[in-house]
Amino acid sequence: MSQARRQARRQELIGCHDCGNGVSFSAVACPHCGSTEPAGPVVQSRRELRRLRIEATNDRRLIIVTAVCTGLGAAYGAVMGGGGAASWWAALGYGFVGAVIGVPAAFVINISRSLFD
Repeated sequence: MSQARRQARRQELIGCHDCGNGVSFSAVACPHCGSTEPAGPVVQSRRELRRLRIEATNDRRLIIVTAVCTGLGAAYGAVMGGGGAASWWAALGYGFVGAVIGVPAAFVINISRSLFD
């Protein structure tokens, strides 16, 4: 093997984060120690961490707004129903309508909040 070829082969290898032995950059695991992250843990930038926090907040807000709208719809249906089984069916129907309204409402809230942040 020529010197240039050996040097190119050596450049393909990185030092395993856990054991320090050479491992291919594209390897799924280190063949020496079995580490599943031979290149080391992923380090995220501040911008990426902020984006992930915003997405998590938006997800929570979506669930909360949808649950509140569903609960209000179900309560309204139960109160306005004719009593007995009719109240249960009205609660289910209005609860579903509340959920259908809650998802787009949460979406609009999330979009409008991201415009002002």
